Amino acid sequence: MNILSNDKQLHIIFDNRERKLIDIFSNREDILVETQKLDVADVIVAKEVAIERKTGLDFIMSIMDKRLFDQLIRLMDSYETPILIIEGFNDDALESTGMRLSSIYGALAYVSYKLKICVIPTRNIDDTAIVIERIAIREQVKDEAPLLSRSAPKRLNLAENIEDRRAYIMEGLYETGPKKAKLLIDNFKTPFKVFQAIKNSHILFTKTGNPKGIEGPLSKIKGFGHKYLKRNKDLILGAKQKKVS
Repeated sequence: MNILSNDKQLHIIFDNRERKLIDIFSNREDILVETQKLDVADVIVAKEVAIERKTGLDFIMSIMDKRLFDQLIRLMDSYETPILIIEGFNDDALESTGMRLSSIYGALAYVSYKLKICVIPTRNIDDTAIVIERIAIREQVKDEAPLLSRSAPKRLNLAENIEDRRAYIMEGLYETGPKKAKLLIDNFKTPFKVFQAIKNSHILFTKTGNPKGIEGPLSKIKGFGHKYLKRNKDLILGAKQKKVS
């Protein structure tokens, strides 16, 4: 059933691994479903609004293996309004890992009041779909916010603001939000020189073949490791990279 009061069709972008959500929305005539391989977020509902979806168990496991804050910081770097949906945050999830409740709620508190990320709990995936749809309606219909998977800086329309334009180009790289884009431009000055720095940097490997770091121009900036280099070097050069010992 179409719940919209006008003919406007919602447009929601899903990461292509979110198959259950895609299946729920795919037969809706009032919703345009687009799937992409998203580097950041699981769902995008507006140019500044993106959602990370985690089951209760995955939320706890991501605290334990330290994935959570890396994922959420990248979400904050890329979108003005990041949202975390925790699906099935119940007794089964809380008691299944053996992690202390104080640690779980400490992480949850840090996410909400320190990182200032909106946290929405849901009972199951059907409730999650309802939340996603209501946010999309609020953004696209009531607030008329356009949907973009990557948003331009608010000052980008100023022709003289060349640094913002250069940084925006950098955000097209894998795992590169506004903060990393600015770091790249601050250090290398132009997108061309950034590409050269990536091209001329190399991954270092141990004798057993495991990556241990990088060398070259990109190694001079903190926060750019071998995973970042490999993905973007493959993107720029269009080929798999050989190991450098």
